[in-house]
Amino acid sequence: MKHILLFMSLVFITGFTSAQITIDQSDFPGADDTALVSTSDDTGLDISQTGANQIWDYSDLHIVSQRIDTFFNVADASALYQLQFNNILFAPEYASDYYYNLVGFDLAGVGGVGITIESPVGFVKISSSAVENVGMGLVLNGIEVPMAADTIDLEYPLPMNYGDSWDSYSYMYVDLNPAFNGIFVRHQERFSEVDGWGTVSTNFGTFDAVRVRSELFYDDSAYVDFGFGGTWLELPTPDEVHYTWWSEGNKIPVLKVVAQVVGGNETITRVEFKDYERNLASVAENEIPAAKIYPNPANATVNLFVNEGVNNVVIYNVAGEIVYTNSVNQTNLTVDVQNWNSGVYMVKFISEESVSTGKLIVE
Repeated sequence: MKHILLFMSLVFITGFTSAQITIDQSDFPGADDTALVSTSDDTGLDISQTGANQIWDYSDLHIVSQRIDTFFNVADASALYQLQFNNILFAPEYASDYYYNLVGFDLAGVGGVGITIESPVGFVKISSSAVENVGMGLVLNGIEVPMAADTIDLEYPLPMNYGDSWDSYSYMYVDLNPAFNGIFVRHQERFSEVDGWGTVSTNFGTFDAVRVRSELFYDDSAYVDFGFGGTWLELPTPDEVHYTWWSEGNKIPVLKVVAQVVGGNETITRVEFKDYERNLASVAENEIPAAKIYPNPANATVNLFVNEGVNNVVIYNVAGEIVYTNSVNQTNLTVDVQNWNSGVYMVKFISEESVSTGKLIVE
């Protein structure tokens, strides 16, 4: 009898620690959320195993850098971006819940025709039934350009369960004037499947998770006119496969692996996972700050020398909690940090036109 009870207990424990989960709207970020992400150079990972009741063990990833990802409130975006992506009255289908920096985004070949790209951001609309990418924003040749999707990309249908699959075709046609006398066109196809469930382990911990595999095929082109007749150029944007492991309540994938498809073969180009601050010297900003932070690291007080136009400063810890906020009416602020926990903090500088962030380290 004791053996039977022990066996049943083990069965119960196994089922409890590795169970199928459902991912819903509450498992994704919202406006003003932040997350600390570690990146790894372990591009030789074996990601082939998948299916039901998997154990994915990536608990010894080599960390090369960290960054703080911010999911910005669209109400804090520039007036031009808000006109396109925060206009419930005239463009409700593009009314976004947040925008974020597009890590690794590039348009291959545009540099050769005199186009410079800076500050790429993506705009996301999320509901109880879907996570949708409604467009992008770019600074082209120094001018901000909103790029709304003519056909919106369905990234994840919700709720999301093991075995779900979906296809999404999206299309974007953008007149680049006045930034550049040209046109940008993107055709994108997405083929996705929740192809596994089980537990995934990283340096951050072990989580019940589902894995999503998404194949992304791009067909990008640009029309450029130098004043003596225009021409269409095919942009050689590589196709990609994204692997994301989602767990309950973590707001971002606990693990993400990106591979480029070259000659039909997948080559891993990016590995990143949700993490805690590890006091690395390479924690990166995701925007250029609109102020100087000194001293940094700090252990008693820190001075914020704020540029003109900034009207509010907000500081968050790595959990996304606000630890300091102040309306700005002077160019020099002194913040007492001597009772703060040691670690990395995100400093958000808010102006009427934009939001930028910097990093503060408290020792």
